[in-house]
Amino acid sequence: MVAWKRKASLGCVIVVALIGWDLYSHQVSTVFVGRAISAQLAQDEPLQMDNLPVLRPGTLTLGEGNPTVALAASIDESLSQPAPLDVSLSSAQVDAVVRRALDLDQSGRSLRDVIGADDWVLLKVNSVTNRGNLQSSYYHNNFEHPGQITDLRVVKSTIQYLIEHVGPRRITIAEGGADSPRKGSPGFPSNATEDSWSVTYPEFDDLSYLKILEEFAAMDISTVVDTADLNDAPFRREPIPGGPIQRLGVVRLRYTGAQFGFHVAGTGSFRPEGFYMPEPLLDADKVVSMAAMKTTIYGTTLGIKNYVGTLASRAYGDGTSKAQHYQNNPEHGYVDLFSYNPAAYTIIEGFWGTEGNGPQTGLNVQHNVVVVGADPVATEATANVVMGFNPLDLEALYLAAAKGFGTLDRNKIEVVGRPPESVQRNFIKSKGGGGNGAFYGRGIRRWLVAGPFVGGDEIDQPGPLADEENVIPREGDGSGDLIWQKVEHLGYSAEVLDLGAINGEEKNIINYAFTLVHSDREQEGFLWLGYDERIKVWLNDEVAFERNRLARFGLAQRKVPIRLQQGENRLLFKIGNFNGETVMAAHVVDEDGDRLPGIEFLLPGEVNTAIVELADAGVLPTTAELIGNYPNPFNPSTHLRFALPQAAAVRLDIYDGLGQRIRTLVDGQLAGGYQTVWDGRNRAGFNAASGVYYARLQVGDFQQTKALALIR
Repeated sequence: MVAWKRKASLGCVIVVALIGWDLYSHQVSTVFVGRAISAQLAQDEPLQMDNLPVLRPGTLTLGEGNPTVALAASIDESLSQPAPLDVSLSSAQVDAVVRRALDLDQSGRSLRDVIGADDWVLLKVNSVTNRGNLQSSYYHNNFEHPGQITDLRVVKSTIQYLIEHVGPRRITIAEGGADSPRKGSPGFPSNATEDSWSVTYPEFDDLSYLKILEEFAAMDISTVVDTADLNDAPFRREPIPGGPIQRLGVVRLRYTGAQFGFHVAGTGSFRPEGFYMPEPLLDADKVVSMAAMKTTIYGTTLGIKNYVGTLASRAYGDGTSKAQHYQNNPEHGYVDLFSYNPAAYTIIEGFWGTEGNGPQTGLNVQHNVVVVGADPVATEATANVVMGFNPLDLEALYLAAAKGFGTLDRNKIEVVGRPPESVQRNFIKSKGGGGNGAFYGRGIRRWLVAGPFVGGDEIDQPGPLADEENVIPREGDGSGDLIWQKVEHLGYSAEVLDLGAINGEEKNIINYAFTLVHSDREQEGFLWLGYDERIKVWLNDEVAFERNRLARFGLAQRKVPIRLQQGENRLLFKIGNFNGETVMAAHVVDEDGDRLPGIEFLLPGEVNTAIVELADAGVLPTTAELIGNYPNPFNPSTHLRFALPQAAAVRLDIYDGLGQRIRTLVDGQLAGGYQTVWDGRNRAGFNAASGVYYARLQVGDFQQTKALALIR
């Protein structure tokens, strides 16, 4: 990681100068790795500005208000044939659960609403492997793995539902499986008997995709139902809509289990020309992503990762490997692929799924649950809860939310049907990402750090920081070498805090790292900890862990029992480097490795966007008024005051310089004088870059906008 140093005055030219600043304009005390610098999708009505980017209008139909996700399960009593969650179902039972889930969505953005009669609909299924290739991972460990692929009964049911309720002009079942190109095409395995289009599956009522086509061809319908092998479809190279998700200043890590495919360290540009993409994906009017519930090294592989199969790999000369999306981190890659034609609707099913070291080599799971919705992030977040994952642990969901594809905040997701916790099954997690443990989620990414100081071989001795157990530093505090600077990082392997890259790789040194854990309840859990070489950890005013012997870094190499108090909890790490590196990683989790419920990681001085009624508001105006913000310019937060003459529905939003809504601070029925705080973050929780932003107060037909200047 690299610290970028920039000084700026607060003179009269600051507002003009700020507009041109980009991610490199963070002040000396901030080390920042990562931000989705692309424009937000038009989820919200933009401010009226010229030259706004347009990203495939109409494909992502999020609309206004909180997203709706529908959840149905085989145990629902309203079904004509309820059944346990873990048994094999008949095709009629599967169809009933699928239809119930789709019918439950009455949001106005249901599958019936987002698909039109004139649409060409692409059903992106998953069939990476198939039982027609005897050497494929479908037969890993000498048994079949139907949980690797989308249940063909669900595909058939969805097509029938669309024909009955909408009647689109064309429905194309599409996939570009790395392990199963179409029979007769280049690269078809010599030892394979069938491809994924012609092979039949006993678990899916002996269906094949060709059989499904034959059934609908025999019907008296106007909808054309066909297939497209995205491996062999015509392709063209197009820029990534909204731009690629960048990783800035990330040092490639080489510890066991580290991910691969990062760009040259310190560079911030990659794939400016975009990907080669198959024309059916680019040209279809709407995409429906249909995924099975599966685990992977990154947590889960659902509706967004399903887009890996859309890459036109043959254009790169590497067959059907899909390897090109790995460049600069696989999760960034498949979110970028998702950007080309984001799913208008997502259907996630668990009739057959995969757990453990999936998706190709895991264990079969039968979990008769279907999760559907128009918001791909909200739908996937809900499915993760069903699978026993905390959505906040999944990097891909942060990236997708940062790019404007949906809502990650569970408090703003309306789940209809049944709560996901009522059918929760703790899928076994992959052991590939957590060193000597299971899947390691999205741990602590926001720190205050200080150092280096002499004395790396004396971690148990008093250090240069006085009163270590009680310290609550703030950014910029201290003097000399003891200056606390803020560090943030984005990306799977940026999970590691590389203090050596920040403060210098000297020997016999000590570095400090500090963060706050806010918990909405008193609770027990574990601190999953990795470090190199010596460490001492304080939780509040007590030593939680201390080790003065040499240790080499591994994610989650130590699992320390802890108890959090309700409210603010202080975490201070003292890392000693005698002759090695200075790296660490930490996460606060339950026994299964999921982030503890109701916690968030903040730094001292940061506040949530709570609305505070002002007792000294004085005489209220005759009309609504956005009084302004202070301080302005600001860093890291600013207070906004507004007043309402009478009770009314009020909304206060923050917009970026492109006119895209990046954060909603207030949305409710209020009257009187109020104050709220913007902490300089977008709705995905990432720091907004330096620049000019706009606060807009909307009360009925009344609107008022004021400019805010954020300096990093």
